[in-house]
Amino acid sequence: MPTEVILPRVDMDMTEGRISRWYVDEGASVAKGQPIFEIETEKAAMEVEAPASGVIRDLNVALDVPLPVGSIIAWIDSAGEGEGKAGTSTPRAKDGAKDDAEARVEAAPGETMPASIDREAGPPPMQAPDTIGVEDGASASRRATPLARRLARERGIDILALEGSGPKGRVQGTDVERARVKNEGARTMPGPARAKASPSPLHCQWLRQGEGPPLVLIHGFGADLNAWRFFLASARLGSPVLGIDLPGHGGSAARRVSSFAAMVAEVAETLHAECPGALHLAGHSLGGAVAATLSRREGVETRTLFLIAPAGLGLGISGDFISGFPRAKSAVELEPFVAALVSDPSMLGPSFIKATLRQRERLDGALEELAAVLFPDATQAFSIRSVFDGLVIPSKIVLGGRDRIIPAQHAFGLPGDVAIHNFPELGHMPHFEAPDAVARLLRELMRSAR
Repeated sequence: MPTEVILPRVDMDMTEGRISRWYVDEGASVAKGQPIFEIETEKAAMEVEAPASGVIRDLNVALDVPLPVGSIIAWIDSAGEGEGKAGTSTPRAKDGAKDDAEARVEAAPGETMPASIDREAGPPPMQAPDTIGVEDGASASRRATPLARRLARERGIDILALEGSGPKGRVQGTDVERARVKNEGARTMPGPARAKASPSPLHCQWLRQGEGPPLVLIHGFGADLNAWRFFLASARLGSPVLGIDLPGHGGSAARRVSSFAAMVAEVAETLHAECPGALHLAGHSLGGAVAATLSRREGVETRTLFLIAPAGLGLGISGDFISGFPRAKSAVELEPFVAALVSDPSMLGPSFIKATLRQRERLDGALEELAAVLFPDATQAFSIRSVFDGLVIPSKIVLGGRDRIIPAQHAFGLPGDVAIHNFPELGHMPHFEAPDAVARLLRELMRSAR
């Protein structure tokens, strides 16, 4: 019997999604557990695996078209099926069978759940569900994400030889990339001079694969790298994308720093370990200040600089947010601080607040300590204004006119060759409030460096 390939539900609020990329062609042979397409929702982008082995048929679904959960988007014929007279095909189920499609997506035997890209931590805001380690064939003794398995195949790396950095030793995409860099170094550096790849001091993940110099994304105060997933669904980037957790945040919560300069140094060391060579830098809020400083740091070959509501351009910052947000321990306490991030508080509902609280459980006071170091007495203890003096790389700054955390006016007075895009109706998170518009600006900037 042919097996349906169904657009799955990947979070409780999901009603539709869109296919952003097919990994296989019509008539291709696929193995159960093999990534066959990438799905994008309002919250994340993730790979979906083949629910069975066989030959995939009827790939007639267009890319980037919204589809309801439970839609049948392809079929997989088992060996020998669909092989008959020219012009004939195996009979398919009728549309009436779709009434219980959602139930089949979540509960059908053998149904493959979608895999988030290199997810290692618990469920922070706007994050895809955890990867399920599917064990197949020669890799039966190694747990690995679908992305890691695909990268290992493409790069000719033995996944069984890798040490996984994920939960229960699961091999992540970053583990494969690290092995690739190490192998390439081994091929080019002879004998005793051969350098061993240094581990990254900060937690990071490859959120996208692609061609060309990577885009490095650095989050803001109180967030982590997963906060970029929603924006990436709109960005439509062809380049690789690396997300980094700043010290005191996400997977780097245990890393504490005593100054802004020390934070920048740890991010620089992570870049040297993960993606040496030319790159694009983008950052939000505190991450924007880090990205800007890195763009002038020796040893970091920056092609473009893209900043969203960056810190470090003025003295003032919302004291209520800086002191209250890290200390909020319940939904009632957290709600007003989350509402201050956007111009329309309804955009960040109860699910976002609940996920933020779950994320907060792992930080163990790190945010309070960092706030005291970087924002004492509701002031910004560092400045990035000098970065723009004589800056020769293409750069853009995106602001929200209704930003209640960092006044948009801080960006005024910068050199004229720095492009400033002010959205008067948006708040502190323009990339979340207007992702398509901000993504277009980012794509334009990255293209300008080619």
